[in-house]
Amino acid sequence: MTSAFTSFYRSLTRHKLFAALNIGGLALGIAVFLVLGLFVRFETGFDRWIPGADQLYIIQETYHMPGYPERPSPYSMGAELEHLRADYPQLVGTRFWPLGGIVRQGAVSSSEELTAVDPNYFQLMPLPVTAGDPTRALADPDTMVITQRVATTYFGTQSPLGRTLSIVIGDKTYNYRVGAVISDNRKDQSLTSEIYVPMNRARFANEWFDHWGSTSLTTLLRLPDAAAARAFEGELHRFAERRVFGDNIKKGEWSQSLRPLTAHHLFDRADSAVVTTLGAVGALTLLIAIVNYINLATARAGLRAREVAVRKVLGGTRRALMRQFLIEAVATVALAALIGLALAELALPFLNSLGGLNLSIHYWGEDSIVPALMLLVVAVGGIAGLYPAAILAGFRPAAVLASARAPGGGIAGARLRAGLVIVQFAIAIAFAIGTTVMLAQTAHVRAADLGFRRDGLYVVRSFYSDSLGPDQKAALLRAFAAVPGVTGVTTAENAPGDQNMTNHTTMFQPGKESTIKPSLMHVQVGDNYFDTFGARIIAGRVFERAHPGDDLALRTKGSNTPYSVVLNRDAAAKLGFRSPQEAIGKPLDGNGAMTVIGVVEDLRFRGPREQVGGVVYRFSTKAFTGAFATIRYTGNPRTTADAIEAAWKRIAPAEPFSGRTVEENLYKRYYEQDTQRTRLFTMGAVLAIAIGCIGLYGLAAFDTTRRIKEIGIRKALGASTRNVLQLLVTKFLRPVLFANLIAWPLAWVAMQRWLSTFDDRIGLSPAYFLLASGLAVLIAVATVIGQSWRVARAEPARALRYE
Repeated sequence: MTSAFTSFYRSLTRHKLFAALNIGGLALGIAVFLVLGLFVRFETGFDRWIPGADQLYIIQETYHMPGYPERPSPYSMGAELEHLRADYPQLVGTRFWPLGGIVRQGAVSSSEELTAVDPNYFQLMPLPVTAGDPTRALADPDTMVITQRVATTYFGTQSPLGRTLSIVIGDKTYNYRVGAVISDNRKDQSLTSEIYVPMNRARFANEWFDHWGSTSLTTLLRLPDAAAARAFEGELHRFAERRVFGDNIKKGEWSQSLRPLTAHHLFDRADSAVVTTLGAVGALTLLIAIVNYINLATARAGLRAREVAVRKVLGGTRRALMRQFLIEAVATVALAALIGLALAELALPFLNSLGGLNLSIHYWGEDSIVPALMLLVVAVGGIAGLYPAAILAGFRPAAVLASARAPGGGIAGARLRAGLVIVQFAIAIAFAIGTTVMLAQTAHVRAADLGFRRDGLYVVRSFYSDSLGPDQKAALLRAFAAVPGVTGVTTAENAPGDQNMTNHTTMFQPGKESTIKPSLMHVQVGDNYFDTFGARIIAGRVFERAHPGDDLALRTKGSNTPYSVVLNRDAAAKLGFRSPQEAIGKPLDGNGAMTVIGVVEDLRFRGPREQVGGVVYRFSTKAFTGAFATIRYTGNPRTTADAIEAAWKRIAPAEPFSGRTVEENLYKRYYEQDTQRTRLFTMGAVLAIAIGCIGLYGLAAFDTTRRIKEIGIRKALGASTRNVLQLLVTKFLRPVLFANLIAWPLAWVAMQRWLSTFDDRIGLSPAYFLLASGLAVLIAVATVIGQSWRVARAEPARALRYE
């Protein structure tokens, strides 16, 4: 063992360039693998730390109707659990109903995440407790459970148990005592809240709580295992036939199934694909580093041929030599792993900031990285060192000692190295293409036409608060309109980046309900909605106060008179109109009698991954619940935002203010995560290409060193520096070019699948492939030229004297 490490030390010190390239490439590969491995472990570990989480299942429902997005939703009717318990008395379940609340202490008000849960919630979801008994606390309708953050914020260092907070929920104020305190929410926790209050129908339930088809909250069931969950899914179908299907929901239009809580975080196909892709980037970057090691180790194997021959002459066996070289490989990887770990530690703060993450490396405890790192060192050392060790141990002493020069592996060795270069550059070029496409898609969604003018818009998100009275809301709208630079103010149940409710109704043209009956979302809007957003009118007109039939506020209750609606382009097409102009003046039914007065361009208020869908707009001059205020302004955004907030605090000082520009709102809600993950992919791809270039540089250094005499002879016979440089560069450029034949199909398939998760996406143009491949080739050429230029310019006399 001692002789093996002595040999390892001498090998490093005698061949410093190759040692630096080998260890540096492996260190970078291991660092990328560690960081992206931490990311994958974090993303796939959501909720798994909660005791019994593997037995919890969320009831999800799916609509099977034209025009309705057919994807499972993790929300269900408020009272469903009560109906299920009536049919299945032994069923264990609980509910999680985010309500939002405002905590008032004197003149100070703060918004907090507040959730109503059943008293048994913390029995099924045993989160860490720091004080009190959560289950006993929730048995009292006036007692709450809070997180440690809330306890510190409102009670300081004093014990919060038994203390009271005044909380506004909706338009009513309640006094709750603190009965228990739990640890703060973790980043890898799906269902989070800061304040938990008991589920109380009398306080919180509305007319939709018992209405099949409404989605109020998350219902969780505890079942023994996956087999029991599959069996109960069949019971859900039979339950629906008994209790659900009827006039409101028809059989075949709606179904329910179960989603494991541990799969909830990555249930969306796009999120799962991104995590899988980034995990693959880490694994493939490590593979490139391993290929580098094998390439350089086999290339320089000839430099140790005489050492091997002498050892064999002195009695060394093939097995002993294999063991020695494997130990050297493992030692090299161990040294690279320590450097890679240091690089990962240094890079994590930067990556956490750039990627919006909260990753950290733990050396002790349950999440310790030490066992995994030791296993990685042994595995990578074994994989990377096995073939070079076999090559070295296989040299024949007589042939080596009789040779005038050290063996270089011959044609077979050269072909192997070329093949490995093709593999690693195929991966690197595929990464480069992926990076190019991702950056282009990110730029596209940030600059795409959304159907409205997104610049100069500000959303007051706190305007939807139910605790604001109609008079206050009217006063706020007047105050907003009076702010200097404001040119338009409107209200609606939606805003770019926000959707307070998603009401879908089956609508149709009278007489065509048997053939064309799509499910369309209806949105209630206030004054100047389309003007404020700068929406493009395709046909007809938009709502005006001069037309009484437009205004739902003027409509008497129970009236059968048709009211006016405006459709978006998608809704007009789904209702069977051959053109937007054809829809004008036509009657509609399904949500009362309607008349189409206008068609506008689709407004993409949601993310680029989601379809715009068909939307039916209704107008009311009367204040309605769940509305956001949107303001059109000119001038400085910061000055306008400050003026809007100041107006809010004058009129509603007791209500916390929340507002941001549309650009900020869209970015936070839809673009931020994709942008952050694209950055991670880009960094991984850049480092993968860098590692490939490190290996190519090492091979070029080795090959040019071996061919110095040949180059001297060529130059003596009349070859120019350009001829020699062309010869050297072409040899290494050929496998890089061949790598494109592998990279292009792989990248095409991967990027097609990734882009398919977007509704608004770029076309997969060959230009992205040519650009990425051209860049990779240029980097490869620059890498090889950097080493070959010195040799190609050397004087023939010096080259011929080289030993």
